Amino acid sequence: MAKTIIEEGSAESAKGGRNFKTSQDVEAFYRFVHENGLRREARTVLESVHAKIKELNKRSKKRGRKKLQ
Repeated sequence: MAKTIIEEGSAESAKGGRNFKTSQDVEAFYRFVHENGLRREARTVLESVHAKIKELNKRSKKRGRKKLQ
């Protein structure tokens, strides 16, 4: 059973990053958080991940800009 979930998950990830909300892995994560009462901890983790991604995006945008003279 675990192999089928991994195979399906890899097929979904091949479709694109924008399709992550429909992923079975994300659904399983939300179910795990709900069943174990880990909402506060999950929010803390997701906020830190989001902040890190946002920081990396800012850095890449700054590098890509050309100075106008």
